[in-house]
Amino acid sequence: MSSLLAHIKIVEGQEQKFEELSKELYKQSHANEDCIIRYEYYRGRERSSYYTLLVYPTYLDFLLKHQISEYHEAAGAQYDGVIEDINLEWLDPIEDAAPVGVTEMQKVPEDASDLAKEYGESHAAEVQDWWMKLRKVY
Repeated sequence: MSSLLAHIKIVEGQEQKFEELSKELYKQSHANEDCIIRYEYYRGRERSSYYTLLVYPTYLDFLLKHQISEYHEAAGAQYDGVIEDINLEWLDPIEDAAPVGVTEMQKVPEDASDLAKEYGESHAAEVQDWWMKLRKVY
C-alpha cells in the first residue's frame, strides 16, 4: 500500500483557483485510474491551508498511474503561482484501526520514463524505522 498526506499552503488570494484546479484533477484522476483507494482534498484550519489524502494499492500505482499521468502533469503546470509550499507526509496505518495496508516503498522499474525516475526520488515513500518496530509488536 501507499498512503500519503500532502500538506499544501496556497498563495493568499489563490484559494478559489486552487479549488477549481483540484476539482478538475480529482475528476480526471477518478475517471482515468482504476486503482484509487482514497484521493481527496480538504481545507485546513489555517487560512490558505489544504490537505490531499492519497491511498493507493502500491507505491508504483501512485507514482506511475497518478503522479506522472498526462493530466496530472498538465494540472501541475496550472498550479504555478497558486501553491506556495507543499510537504508530502507518508503515513502508516495502525493495523485494525485503518482499513488499508501498510505503506511500503518500491523501486521504480529500470525501463520507466525519466520523469518516473525523477519523481521516484523526489516523491519516495519514506517508511520510518519506528513504524517497523510497532508493526512487529502486534
